Amino acid sequence: MKNFILHKSVIAIVLVMLPLMSFADSFPFVKLTSKENKIITLRVGSARSDMTLIKLKDQFGEVIYSETVNNIDGIVKNFDLRHLELGQYKIELENELYIEVLPITVTLDTVVVGEDQFTTLYKPYIKLKQKGYVELNFLNLSTSDTSIMITDYNGEVVYKENLGSNSDIEKRYDMSSLQKGDYKFIVQNDGRIFEKSIAL
Repeated sequence: MKNFILHKSVIAIVLVMLPLMSFADSFPFVKLTSKENKIITLRVGSARSDMTLIKLKDQFGEVIYSETVNNIDGIVKNFDLRHLELGQYKIELENELYIEVLPITVTLDTVVVGEDQFTTLYKPYIKLKQKGYVELNFLNLSTSDTSIMITDYNGEVVYKENLGSNSDIEKRYDMSSLQKGDYKFIVQNDGRIFEKSIAL
């Protein structure tokens, strides 16, 4: 196996602060309003990240609608849900930093918005630093088991590790001895897979 060294970060407070400061500048607000005839209106405040991925998922996690929209001036979007079967659904808003999950229930007469169940999932923050060091910071609020796998440009695994279930995960990886090229960091957490490509 290639020489690959793991370093525990000494400057953990800096790693924690950087992504959290960015999160604070993301969506100022998210509002989902149910109207007549099973129409819902999504309003999202303008964000620092100018692209937002909107997904509608069914109770099995299958994506039944997906659209990427520009979010410099905010988003106002109507959804006609009359064609959906009765049951539980989720609208997800995703940008570079996090995923906002908005549960809804389609009933016989209306759409019920579960506003008290809105949750925010923070995505892993992965950044290439000087001299081939890559820093990983992940705010794991669900305290779910988390693992990481790093693959090279041929898709071969060069490193993998179980990161545990701590709510605050910080790691530093020394990739300076690896060949130049593209590498992919694949983080798995709570049934979700997050990928980030790094070019050495």
